[in-house]
Amino acid sequence: MKKNTILYILLLVLIIMNGFFLFNYLGRPDHKGPKESGSFIVKELNFNENQLQQFNNLEAKHHHNMEAIGEDIKLLKDDLFEKITAPIVNQSTIDSLILSISEKEILKEKELFHRLRSIYELCNEKQKAKYERIVKDARHRRGPNNMNSLPRDERRKGDRPPPRH
Repeated sequence: MKKNTILYILLLVLIIMNGFFLFNYLGRPDHKGPKESGSFIVKELNFNENQLQQFNNLEAKHHHNMEAIGEDIKLLKDDLFEKITAPIVNQSTIDSLILSISEKEILKEKELFHRLRSIYELCNEKQKAKYERIVKDARHRRGPNNMNSLPRDERRKGDRPPPRH
């Protein structure tokens, strides 16, 4: 029973992470996707020709890897959700599928980390400082008007969710 609880908690965390990603990445009408963020990085860091070529190679590899992982996750989730209407549900099969999905999500996070780290390694010292600020700003940016990045006491009361009871 304890093993199942951990898997369900992990599944819930993954669902929340996916929802957050979809809202912040795809849900913003002014955001044009990965090409926009790549162009932003190149422009902000003022990459030279050599850095730009290396950056484009990194981006192509990253895109290919993320597509492959995403396809694997989609197939696993299709298998999982087919079990919802199955006449008999084998809990160990469900747990195995959930665990496989979570392992693929971990691969996505690792791939993202390696992409960001590889970009950092392309930079000269001046660019590294600027890149660090870009990554930090991006990490703390949430919601409309970046309200969640403000310290708690600076947010207007009406912007807070209702208290839980």
